[in-house]
Amino acid sequence: MDNIYEYTKIRDNIWQIEEDNSVCCTLVKGSEMAVLIDTGYGVRNLREFVEKNITTPYIVINSHGHPDHIGGNHWFDTVYSLKQEWDVIKYFEENKTKVYEEREIQIGQHISLGDLNIEIVSLVGHTCGSIGVLIREEGILVAGDALNEGLWLFNYGSLSMGKLYKSIKATMELEFSTYLCGHSTKEYKKEKLISHIKNIENLKIDNCTKQNTIGFETYCSKYEDDNGKSEIIFTIDKVD
Repeated sequence: MDNIYEYTKIRDNIWQIEEDNSVCCTLVKGSEMAVLIDTGYGVRNLREFVEKNITTPYIVINSHGHPDHIGGNHWFDTVYSLKQEWDVIKYFEENKTKVYEEREIQIGQHISLGDLNIEIVSLVGHTCGSIGVLIREEGILVAGDALNEGLWLFNYGSLSMGKLYKSIKATMELEFSTYLCGHSTKEYKKEKLISHIKNIENLKIDNCTKQNTIGFETYCSKYEDDNGKSEIIFTIDKVD
């Protein structure tokens, strides 16, 4: 298999790297250090691609522990994530022997990239240890799957609808203008998150569509307003 990745330049120093048009990793390139957020499925040598396109040291961070975002961890020596997410990562790695060192990153931690400064923020809901990377100088939040237009609230490690609601409300209080997601190359306006908030506030089980999602019996709640579209797919046990 070739090692070609498609990528979209959000800024000259921020790239959304696509793997087979299904999942995105984000590369943030500062003057003294770079950060790679998520590693995709890992079918190609992401490390080789990254190191061809940067000239500085770099660190790798997992936004959360789902297999389409941690599958390429094995290409790297060290990967950082929130300690609360380690159990989720272990679950989806199916107890495989780790070939990389897992290190803890913390909420509120600041990392200087030289001309850019990033902060680790909590985005729990999609999983219990989902995090975002706030790029202060650019006003962009890299959110993994925590703020996708289609939010999944099921599978191992996910939290309740109420906790997701509080998390999104808290995210609205952070200082950023736009955000990036784990399955899109688009840059979304912060105000789009209001559609997720309204979706949860107006959610009624009787109005949801029952469906099967990757083997789970789920419900889908859809909402749309001037801010954008929201789709939340969840199992009944996540409603509180």
